[in-house]
Amino acid sequence: MTIDFKNSIILPNNLPELKKEEFNLVDPKYLRLIYIRLAIFVLIMILLGVGFFFIAKSEIPPIAFFILAGVLLSIFTYAFIITRLSFPYRGYLIREKDIAYKRGLINFKLTSIPFKRIQHVELIQGILEKKMELASIKVYTAGGSTDDLSIPGLPLNTAQQIRSFLTDEISSDEQN
Repeated sequence: MTIDFKNSIILPNNLPELKKEEFNLVDPKYLRLIYIRLAIFVLIMILLGVGFFFIAKSEIPPIAFFILAGVLLSIFTYAFIITRLSFPYRGYLIREKDIAYKRGLINFKLTSIPFKRIQHVELIQGILEKKMELASIKVYTAGGSTDDLSIPGLPLNTAQQIRSFLTDEISSDEQN
């Protein structure tokens, strides 16, 4: 008995191209949510810094307070600018056989998961997301304890539809 095995070469010119306009952008309200989280983080850092200076006020020169404030302001400004510039690069795509998510300006990341590898799907909403009617979808595959694909910043209705669609897809794959 002979096995007819083929493993043909596929040249890069013959690969399908993912076009930028094919990806669905995340909800613009998600940018506001990121800014709120960033502001909360900076506020906590400022309060911790002020608290530290009040506790050890006699041992630390006053210039150190201004240096810390300048560093925090610089970090906040950098995070604000990078978040704004990278936001248009966030998007998701659902095709016949897979789901993909892309993000990043400096560190670009594109993750694609075939439906056949999906184990389960979660819809996540935190306190701020509930207020803004946003949600995240987390897709898990076999062999890992963390999510393999996460799509944040979806309108709640869209997230529910995607979760339902993916659940139906993985259920139908199990039956076949």
